[in-house]
Amino acid sequence: QASAKQRKGRAGRCKAGVCFHLFSRRRHASMRPFVESELIRTPLEEICLQCKRLKLAPGGPDDPDGIPAFLSKAMTAPHSKSILNALELLVELGAMDEETNELTDLGVCLSALSLEPRVGKMVIMSHLIGCAKASSSMAVAMSYKSPFAIPPPSMRKSSDMAKIRLSENSESDQITSLNVLRNRDVISKRGMGAMAGWCRQNFLNFSSLNMISDLRKNVSRELEGLGFPPCSQQGYHNRNGDYNPAFLQASICAGLYPNVAYRRQGDVNFSTMANRKAKMHLSSVNAVKSQPLSAKCQVAEDAVELVVFGELVKGKAMFTMENTTHLVSPLPLLLLCGQLHIRPIQFAPTESSASTNKAILSLDDWLVFLCEPETASALVVLRRRLDWAFSRITSDPHNFTELPVDIKDAVDTLSTVLISSHKAAPKR
Repeated sequence: QASAKQRKGRAGRCKAGVCFHLFSRRRHASMRPFVESELIRTPLEEICLQCKRLKLAPGGPDDPDGIPAFLSKAMTAPHSKSILNALELLVELGAMDEETNELTDLGVCLSALSLEPRVGKMVIMSHLIGCAKASSSMAVAMSYKSPFAIPPPSMRKSSDMAKIRLSENSESDQITSLNVLRNRDVISKRGMGAMAGWCRQNFLNFSSLNMISDLRKNVSRELEGLGFPPCSQQGYHNRNGDYNPAFLQASICAGLYPNVAYRRQGDVNFSTMANRKAKMHLSSVNAVKSQPLSAKCQVAEDAVELVVFGELVKGKAMFTMENTTHLVSPLPLLLLCGQLHIRPIQFAPTESSASTNKAILSLDDWLVFLCEPETASALVVLRRRLDWAFSRITSDPHNFTELPVDIKDAVDTLSTVLISSHKAAPKR
């Protein structure tokens, strides 16, 4: 109601005017008097990082000078559960110490970026993966509103076809946005008229697209301020280019975890880590009827279909996933995300075979994989070296290319593993 009243005031700014509201009096009466405080409406992860960075809440989670106590002093204090969820996510990301809430090296880097923490981690990890330029573009697109305009119902099918065409069969909203920005950079050189026509043809929002493009420079400046090289420059941080989907998927996965969902053969909906049933949001390219993820799962009986998502939205009937990307292989999860554990297992002999030794790899006690002991051991060793490499670049971004030989070999091995796993995946 307060916003409607404010708009009414615009009509009489210079002289007496008339304001037409496109809703009924009954609808107006049902509206809230004022918009809720932003502290209540938005995620608190970035605020928690800033509290620590500015030393406004130096204490631990249970201390009187800790983050929960500090935020509870606000005029419209957020719910205590919201604060705990934000701190829990930051701990899971590795940005904050669980006991003291002190920022880690990664947390210090994330607090200097104007990006949501998970998206910020995606950008930093991409420097190690070798696709920093592409990841920074995807990160900005995820942080701002969608570049796609909402079409009228009669043109919904044409809009979906344009979206699929721009996705280039990537099955990813993030890579689709990246393709849009690539095309925009090329077409904008022909002039504003060509740019506007291309946007109309592909149902893109002209102003949103220009805003996303401009914001890329801000993120690059912030990373340079931390000591990372410019995202647009060629170098070790862009050695794998910005077109290979194997590296782009790995970068997205490293940042958005634990926002992962899976389904098995014959399933229509996905199951998240919290065991919630979810489906694709209508705005996703993967929700278009011709896309594999919008139909029944067709993978083999002993396989799973994995999806990473940006946000889970609660609808009337069930949850929906926004900003989704299909994961061709689970290896990015095992090598870049969560806590990886290994344990041996022995299968009893049968009439047709002798006893066999296998290994179980478990990711946060959620995703479990059965493999050969040698393969499992090699993956665990590679994972430890990659964790050390990531810790090294966050603690000293200025010298992140000067990694020890064995660690640099591990990073190169990661590139080889990602490419081979992507090529070995069944074609869709």
